[in-house]
This record gives sequence, C-alpha cells and structure tokens, in this order.
Amino acid sequence: MKKLAFILAFSMVAFSGLMAQENSELFTAEIKKGELPRDILKALEKDFPTMIAKRFQSVPGEFINGTFVLNNNDMPYNDQTYQIFLEANGFEANALYDGQGHLISAKEFWKNKPLPEAVSRAIGQMYPGWSLSSDYEKITINQNDDMHPYYRIQLKKGHEKNRVTFDEYGKEVGKQSINTM
Repeated sequence: MKKLAFILAFSMVAFSGLMAQENSELFTAEIKKGELPRDILKALEKDFPTMIAKRFQSVPGEFINGTFVLNNNDMPYNDQTYQIFLEANGFEANALYDGQGHLISAKEFWKNKPLPEAVSRAIGQMYPGWSLSSDYEKITINQNDDMHPYYRIQLKKGHEKNRVTFDEYGKEVGKQSINTM
C-alpha cells in the first residue's frame, strides 16, 4: 500500500510545474531543445519515436535509494532532471528524464486506443455494468531500472464515476470516487 501511495503521489507531483514545498517554491525553468543533454535527445527518439517534443523544462531533484525526490532550487546536491512535453495524433505525453537520458517516469494520455487485454478483462470482471471512457492515462514509473506501467481509467455507472488504476497484469492498485455534483 505504501508503494501504491508513493507511485500515485509521485505521478501527481512530478508533472505539476511550480509547487510550494515547505514554504519554498519548487523551481522549474523553461529551456530550449538545444539546451537538453544529447543523451536525453537520443532517449526521446528511442522512447517516443513518433512524437514531437513541444516544451522542455529543467527540474531540480535528487535520487535517494533509487527513488527520485523533488527539491527546491537552492539545494546544493540537486541532480538536474528534465521534463519533456510531447504530442502526436490522438496522444500527448509528459516524460521526466535524468541528465544521463534515463526515463524516470512518463504519463501518456491516450484517446481511442485499446487497453491491454489483461486490464480490459479485469475491468469486465470487477466492474460489470460500468461504462469505460475511451480515453485513459498510461503512467510508467522507473523503479531501480525496472519500468512499471499503470493504466488509469475512468468508469461510469449511472451518476457514479470512479477513477481506477490498474497495473499491467490487471490488478487494481488504486481507486478514487469522482464527485459529479
């Protein structure tokens, strides 16, 4: 459960831009594509070959025991990381890379694309009678050089709405009721 809480919290924090953190602001800076390290450009071509990178930001942080932690800008031990905003037909993404071009996390927004079979099967078994939005988020988290994909979907039944997150095997790892009123 702690692992799930960390994953969901990290996903929300990693892509939020400027945030208050213990009475100090987290600093992110818009940068130009030419200012990105070459390793990140190569990784982008490999990880997102059909996408166009639209915006680039530098984000201060550090790694503690294989986990990325956001910091405010005045920490002397910051590792520089880079958030990239990408687009393609029917698809948007945000990706966070370290300075060596290793993907830390990615959040992809898909429209009208089928979910993996294990996830679709689990939804049918766990939520009979619920309708599924055709849009979903795929969240990829790098934990100790092992990529873990998660799928966040929105389900609706009558006036009830839930945002549910599944791992790649169809195991439900998070659920949030969405207030519709």
